[in-house]
Amino acid sequence: MALNLIDIPVQGGGWFKPKDNVNAVAILLEVHQFERQRPTPNGPKDSVLADVTIFEDGGALAAGTPQVTKGQRIEQTILARDLETIVGGATIVRLEQVPPKKPGAHPAWVWRPISDASVRTAVVQYANKREAEAEAALAAAPDFD
Repeated sequence: MALNLIDIPVQGGGWFKPKDNVNAVAILLEVHQFERQRPTPNGPKDSVLADVTIFEDGGALAAGTPQVTKGQRIEQTILARDLETIVGGATIVRLEQVPPKKPGAHPAWVWRPISDASVRTAVVQYANKREAEAEAALAAAPDFD
């Protein structure tokens, strides 16, 4: 019988901070879980648990050396709700801040799709390479049957 390994979504990566990642060339989000109105110390919030891979600059993108955080919690309302429909999937985005509609309000963080085909291709190539390496490691693991 072959093992069907499934990772349990675990929050081990802290909380996503948009202001720290606003200049990233690309962000690969692998969404594991969406919780509507999850209780928090600051009141209930929509929340996403995802693996977040951040390509901070063109050099990291070209070299395939991103910053990877598994099990990161995203609780900014708009960011979390935009990811609700892709649980179990992935997306490639960047961050942007949009001006507030009301005077005195804070600017909102939003995901923007990557329009540059070369950036998307590089991220997909990174993900495919990572997946192939994981499959090769599983294939090389001893079979105890």
